[in-house]
Amino acid sequence: MKMSLEKNILGTHVPAEIIGRGGELQRLHAFAVSGRAAGLSVLAAPGAGSSELLRQTYDRLFREQTDVIPFYFAMRATDRGPHDAALRFVRDLITQTVAFRRRDPSIIAASPEIHELSELAVPEDGYWIDRLVEAFFADADGADEPSAIRSMLSGPLRAAGQGAKLFVMIDDVHHAAEMPSGMSFFDEIRDIYRRSEQPYVLCGARRFLYGIGPAETLRIDALGMEPAGKLVESLSAKHGVAINDQTRDLIAVQFGGNTARITSFIASVAERGDSLEDFRRAERAYTDEIFGGRISRGLDALIERLVPAEVRPQVISLICEGVDAANGKMPLSYWRRNLEMPGRDFRTMIGLLNINEIVSFRSGSVFAELGNQTLVDYICGRARLEAGENRALVVGEATTAYLKRAPQLLARVYRRNATLGLRDLLGAFDCQEIPVAAIDYTDFKAGLKGLTDAEIKAKLAESTEKIRLPQIVYTAHTAAFYSKIGELIENERSTIALGFEENSFRDETVWIAAEIDSKLEAPCDLTEFWLDRLEMVAVSCNFLNYKMWLVSPEGFTDEAAEMLRSRGAYGSSRKQAEMLIGEIVSGGRKEAEPRADVYEIVIPMGDDTEMIAAHAVEEIAKRHNFTPKAINQIKTALVEACINATEHSLSPDRRIYQKFAVDSEKMTITVANRGLRLADKPAPEITPDEGRRGWGLKLMKGLMDEVRIEQSDDGTRVTMIKRRTAVAAAKA
Repeated sequence: MKMSLEKNILGTHVPAEIIGRGGELQRLHAFAVSGRAAGLSVLAAPGAGSSELLRQTYDRLFREQTDVIPFYFAMRATDRGPHDAALRFVRDLITQTVAFRRRDPSIIAASPEIHELSELAVPEDGYWIDRLVEAFFADADGADEPSAIRSMLSGPLRAAGQGAKLFVMIDDVHHAAEMPSGMSFFDEIRDIYRRSEQPYVLCGARRFLYGIGPAETLRIDALGMEPAGKLVESLSAKHGVAINDQTRDLIAVQFGGNTARITSFIASVAERGDSLEDFRRAERAYTDEIFGGRISRGLDALIERLVPAEVRPQVISLICEGVDAANGKMPLSYWRRNLEMPGRDFRTMIGLLNINEIVSFRSGSVFAELGNQTLVDYICGRARLEAGENRALVVGEATTAYLKRAPQLLARVYRRNATLGLRDLLGAFDCQEIPVAAIDYTDFKAGLKGLTDAEIKAKLAESTEKIRLPQIVYTAHTAAFYSKIGELIENERSTIALGFEENSFRDETVWIAAEIDSKLEAPCDLTEFWLDRLEMVAVSCNFLNYKMWLVSPEGFTDEAAEMLRSRGAYGSSRKQAEMLIGEIVSGGRKEAEPRADVYEIVIPMGDDTEMIAAHAVEEIAKRHNFTPKAINQIKTALVEACINATEHSLSPDRRIYQKFAVDSEKMTITVANRGLRLADKPAPEITPDEGRRGWGLKLMKGLMDEVRIEQSDDGTRVTMIKRRTAVAAAKA
């Protein structure tokens, strides 16, 4: 049978729909074909899409048809026990092997009977498949069940003995914790595959698998904001859901990069025929999901699986109490008193809730998952309903609360994204010697402020006045040590670092750092306020030898600098901190990528509106020091692009969308419009009108360094680049 390169076999998405996971997919594939006698633990966050990555790896290996035979098996919480799971294991193993050998993925979908599969097996697999079939039907009365299970699970090893190279992927291993005698089943799997001469994967919930699976690990965490936003865009386009940049970011943040929930949410919105063009629509749709939609039903099913029915309302209520408690923390003893469950059942339930990240259990306390916004909203809404509150009131108040919260969620993310990364910087301290001016703002201001980066680096390299940084061995956000600081500053903007004065591991020291806000040089009163707060942290944590470090965007006034000196603290500007990051965190290996300034305008077509665009780009180019000649070339090329869009697109909205991105190397101009694509128009049609300038692509290419025309789904996008080479030459 000829296989389709696009059609899924086990995967549920085409490869192009997998966003932000290229590195993980490549590592799984490389591991599969490595031939190493090793295991890989795939530690997955809830809803991160780890199962799809394994299935995509399976599909790729199946299509490649090398000597590596992929095998995917997923454990289920619904399996009645190890024997049932082992029978499924054998059936799946034989089915997938026969399908691979015959290059016929339809065999997997058909799910033939075990005897049929035995007959379909190719001769080289006949011996070991026959032995597996015997094991499948042996011990029907269960007299020697452990031996039969071991024999069935050892199938891939038996295949290897006959020359077949199977890459075994066992998914959802955390379900062993829910299955009767499931942990003994997991232990059997782990012990068997430790002896394997081929690579294998165990994948499951990170809190279950960490420390008990193979030592080599691959973490599958929730998507970051940017890839999560791309996923939202991709799914919205696929389902025809209208969305804008603001709601895209809101959805990505509100669901915490959880791919499963984002996918469910967009699918539900599409089914209802709704749009997501503003916060009001987005939060209404979100409320629908929390109170009865796909996401709510999924969480309902999970809670029902993990929590006995007789204590379910109390458990929901206790988690909701934890949401309102300081740091989400409640004593385990408080839970035990309120639930009155048998000790063994109670421990099992808490363990399952922890594995599935409904709560976190550590150090004798139960913590609500405050970072999981969707879960918190679901728990609090369900708790109110189960307490007997009016549903209309609960849903209405939730909708208004979500809408009120939306801008704050994004603002918090934007502030976090703008932080320096003090934790990473402090974590890289390793007894390096640095110039005093690299960290002390007074010295920096006296001799370096206002110079170019290259000049600053040169002078710092010449400096003989140095300080030695400590050797840091542990860092955490300050709020993790002293929760009250979280009321004053975002977690990412303050860090505590523990270590030693030197690398002899004798004299302990603690650095407490904070990134503070000030439009100008930070004044004395603001500096004193933050020094008092950081000192309070040190006293509360009983730190005896500590150093405080404040970073302000524009540094500190002379009075504030004197305050810092008097209290033995350091004060730096953001510029100093950024240069330290470049030297210490990056090791000075390469400069950070230039960040482009981006400008966007939309103009109507016609009435010489292209001159508005030309005027705008002229001002932008002047601001960024392009030469007069380059500016004229940019203006002319932009006018040509706008005229072509106006005269040849038959645009339905009669608008031209323009973006100007300028960095230290170039200006990139994007001109886009809806309507007929240039590729859809016969070449003779694209000619300049009488008396108009639009001589088109040839002129644009002559004026700019690069010109690209790309066809979008509903229109054309022209990208033009003007490099700064001429600017640099002119200055020289």
